[in-house]
Amino acid sequence: MILYNKIGINYNRTRKADPRIVKQIILLLNSNVNSKIADIGAGTGNYSYELARYGYQVYALEPANIMHKQRKTHNNLKWFKGFAENIPFKDASFDGAICILASHHFTSLEKAIAEIARILKKNGVFVLFSVDPGKAAENCWIKDYFHKIHNKTLPDQEYIIELLEKSFKNKCAISDFKLPPDLKDGFFYSAWRMPEKYLDKEFRTGISIFSIQRHDEVEAIISKLAQDLKNGKWEQKYGHVLTLNEYNGGYYFIKIVK
Repeated sequence: MILYNKIGINYNRTRKADPRIVKQIILLLNSNVNSKIADIGAGTGNYSYELARYGYQVYALEPANIMHKQRKTHNNLKWFKGFAENIPFKDASFDGAICILASHHFTSLEKAIAEIARILKKNGVFVLFSVDPGKAAENCWIKDYFHKIHNKTLPDQEYIIELLEKSFKNKCAISDFKLPPDLKDGFFYSAWRMPEKYLDKEFRTGISIFSIQRHDEVEAIISKLAQDLKNGKWEQKYGHVLTLNEYNGGYYFIKIVK
């Protein structure tokens, strides 16, 4: 079963394109307006739509029916149903491709990356946005509370780089993305300065890691967090986080050229 057919019913309530992420995608693509861009694992098309508004001709690929039902529409945006491991596009037919917080859902990252390389033209650019929790800040409160479920589905950055450089026959450029406190896209670390938000079931529903774990495990973590927020233990240990203007959650961009 495709995960987001199960958990994605109200996806757009908590997951929206963040303008700073959009800005960085456009900067890294460094393509002319009207360039043809594939969005692999597009979800409901939050980032596809923003690129389409900017002028790109976007082809959004997404396997989950429930995400297609909520998809964004634009004259510059075309939708396709399919998997990253078997992309239904012709060889060397795109100027660029993006994958935004979706690569950890692929059944075979190696096949998906090979497919993305296949559909790109010579000098085509691939931009990946992902996270490696191992590169998050030390003494990270999210890792502290959620360590039992924290790193079960996310590939190491080094492994992704290895696969990319093998398929693209080129070197990756990596740039860290420090998280602002007011992110519009409600992914796992997005509420790093608002711990009480993790107590909200709707917020957690838009984050896949909570849905693939045992219910009792998640509830035990949430119960402890709620208790520590109430009794002051969280603030005593991690209250300094509330004064920060950015946070290292291990999120990063990779750019690679074919």
